[in-house]
Amino acid sequence: MTDKQKHLLSLGLVLIMIGLSIVMIFPIEKSAKLGLDLRGGLQVTYEAKDSPEVKVTEERMEQAEFVLNQRVNALGVAEPEIQREGARNIVVQLPGVKDPERAKEILGKAAVLEFAIVQDAYAAINDMAELNKQKLEGKPVLGPVELTGDTISSAQATFGGEIGAQPIVNMTFNNEGAVKFGQITANNVDKRLAIVLDDQIITAPNIRGAIPDGKAVIEGIGSIDEAKEIAIVLNSGSIPVTLEILEYRRVGATLGAEALRAGVIAGIAGYLFVALYLLFYYQGLGLITWLGITTYAILFWGVVAAMGQFYGWTLTLPGIAGLILSLGIAADSKIIIFERIKEEVREGKTFRTAADSGFWHGFKTSLDADLVTMLVMFVVFLVGVSQIRGFALALIIGLALDIVLMLLFTRPTLGLLAQIWPIKSPNLLVRVGKVRQNA
Repeated sequence: MTDKQKHLLSLGLVLIMIGLSIVMIFPIEKSAKLGLDLRGGLQVTYEAKDSPEVKVTEERMEQAEFVLNQRVNALGVAEPEIQREGARNIVVQLPGVKDPERAKEILGKAAVLEFAIVQDAYAAINDMAELNKQKLEGKPVLGPVELTGDTISSAQATFGGEIGAQPIVNMTFNNEGAVKFGQITANNVDKRLAIVLDDQIITAPNIRGAIPDGKAVIEGIGSIDEAKEIAIVLNSGSIPVTLEILEYRRVGATLGAEALRAGVIAGIAGYLFVALYLLFYYQGLGLITWLGITTYAILFWGVVAAMGQFYGWTLTLPGIAGLILSLGIAADSKIIIFERIKEEVREGKTFRTAADSGFWHGFKTSLDADLVTMLVMFVVFLVGVSQIRGFALALIIGLALDIVLMLLFTRPTLGLLAQIWPIKSPNLLVRVGKVRQNA
């Protein structure tokens, strides 16, 4: 295979890559999965704390992450992101969430459900607020815990109750819970069974007889929304560790749109500035750079779109910053190559010879710089927080594309240009100044 055929094959591969990227990019409004700093939404960082009863372990952290996932899915938020940071932190990102405060409340509930018999001395108190007050004062309102929410298989919010239009939560126990609940109700007829959620007595109905079918109802709920929240946390299960809010960040949809617009404008401005400067300074070779940077931008966005669709990667504002920085690095790689070509042309070499040797000398320098930067960004990606990781990953993608395009685009384009356009005056293609002629 001749050099010309190799160059054409390389450019053909680039065209295929461009085509695949365009397929991924359009429709443009769905091409990338945007983070909450570009789309608006809620981010909550939780930190697990030890308590006298429960110590933080890896197993409990995994269970807490699973429970938060279940609750987020029940909220119906599109494209949420839940991830661990370090040994004790969990970051929850909810882009586009409509009611951040409600989401925050649901996520933070411990959801510890307990069933206990109301002691006879307090059985006459029908007001739940008064019962909770007495309980808070340390009085023995309740007996030992008879049953916990771990035995509930499902919970559903609906309307019902004795009046008929009250918000309630229907609960169904698993086999173990059904047996225990049947025994509790059979042994405590005419007593009151308190249903306690997160240390608050929700309701305390009278036990009229044994309930062997494994079903129970929570009444005394203020609204259907509150009933739905209770059902969500019961279905997801209790969080096995104490979670405290370490950071709470809310980004409005308008602010997110403005950030995205600013990022896009900055990217376009950087692209145009670099392209115009290189066209002015390097003349004909600047055109190669302009085509290369345009190809680079298309491929980069195609990779971002593909990673968002297939791997769930979210593009954030730091990610856009990484894109803009990598655009400058890609331009810098071409500057290094072109300056090397200029030096060799000044020494009296033909453009064809200078293009070949100048490319490889410049490529080695650019490759070393790209690999060192990629190594640093890889370390940052491994140890950094989510925002910094987005920047690092975007820069790694950009550097990898820079290396690929130097080999598959810049090299063959220079080679073909030197073969099909035997330039006698290199200044027509690249401003080299005074050329020293060989003797």
